[in-house]
Amino acid sequence: MNSRQLIAWSALHERRARRGWWTSSTVIALVLGAAIAAWVAWRMDASFRAASHAWLATTVVAFAIAFLRVPFHLYWRQDASLLAQLPIEGGPLFDAALLRCVRAAGATTLATLVGAAPLASQSVELAARHALVALVLGLAAACFLPAVATWAASLVALGQANERVQRVRAAAGLAQTPEPPSSALLGALPGFAATIVIVGVLLEFRWLTGGKPALPVPIALGGLAALSVLALLGARRLGGHVMGTILRDVSALDRQRLAHLEIRPPTAIERAIASLLGDGALPYSKDARLVRRRYPMAFALGALAFFVLVVIAIAQPDDPGPWLTATIAGAAAYGVVLAGRLQKRPIELPRLEDTLPISAPARERAKLAWLLGWWVIFVVVPGTLAVARQPDLPQNLALLVGATAFVVIASFANRRRH
Repeated sequence: MNSRQLIAWSALHERRARRGWWTSSTVIALVLGAAIAAWVAWRMDASFRAASHAWLATTVVAFAIAFLRVPFHLYWRQDASLLAQLPIEGGPLFDAALLRCVRAAGATTLATLVGAAPLASQSVELAARHALVALVLGLAAACFLPAVATWAASLVALGQANERVQRVRAAAGLAQTPEPPSSALLGALPGFAATIVIVGVLLEFRWLTGGKPALPVPIALGGLAALSVLALLGARRLGGHVMGTILRDVSALDRQRLAHLEIRPPTAIERAIASLLGDGALPYSKDARLVRRRYPMAFALGALAFFVLVVIAIAQPDDPGPWLTATIAGAAAYGVVLAGRLQKRPIELPRLEDTLPISAPARERAKLAWLLGWWVIFVVVPGTLAVARQPDLPQNLALLVGATAFVVIASFANRRRH
């Protein structure tokens, strides 16, 4: 099967699985873009600068989510194990995965371009600058992040093969080779690359409103675009050789077969939380171990939110509202995602949980404790510091409290649904 045939087969499967036209990525992008545009237009009443800040904050959050979704388009897919067993070469597998990344990046770019439309009523030139930033971020989401994620997966896949070789060498009494790379690289490297891209774009925020950028625009944005294209060319060559191995070993990691699991014990903070949960301590410890192994993105995104809120607290920008709103709202949205993942495999096996001698309230308390622990450490602590140092304390405090309540309610709602 060549690339064109596999892409056609994937497109047919997606069309059959689609529930309706309203679930189309284009429709969703247009709706989200309209929502961003409405907020930008509302902020335009204050000033063009306020509207630009609102657009940039929502754009950063949108692309941060798009960046962190790249591994799920490449190898954290439900059909990864099926594709790995089919007689398909690495080139077509990589091309089909890359097309999914390109489509997701295109939808995010479309939403941000629609959101920037109200800026053109004040200055077409400055609106074009915002559009250029959106296009460069879209290129990074379509090319640079897939390249980094493919490289990380190739390191882990080859490392897993090396780990199996070590078992054979140990059984034969031979010397051991170095330890294989940690599977945490599957999420950590893309998260690190996403942070670099976002920070590079944020350095140019003054240029969007006619000010002097921190770095020359051709170097910052042009360099990022060129790097994205070159990285993709290298990743295409690498993926053509190892994509089948990547899908096989990553699916083995998800199903705890053939692979070194690397399930670490709870950290000191997690042990302290578990000591307060009574009979919920055991399921909490299990959730803490598995989430850290299976969803390292939770900690990468949490660290990014923590960093942004600390910077807001220290820098005390003139217009912190959009940054606080976008960061806290984005973290709350991801908290809802985590609440759902805590209830599903591989973290939980719903059909088997009732057979264990652990009460349902204890399991529910454990999952709520893990989610609140993540939220408090990465959002509430730095968020409280950031809110306290801003002049508009009641409004910002209400945002933080409301987001916390939203995450708690989402946790209970997911529990009842599952």
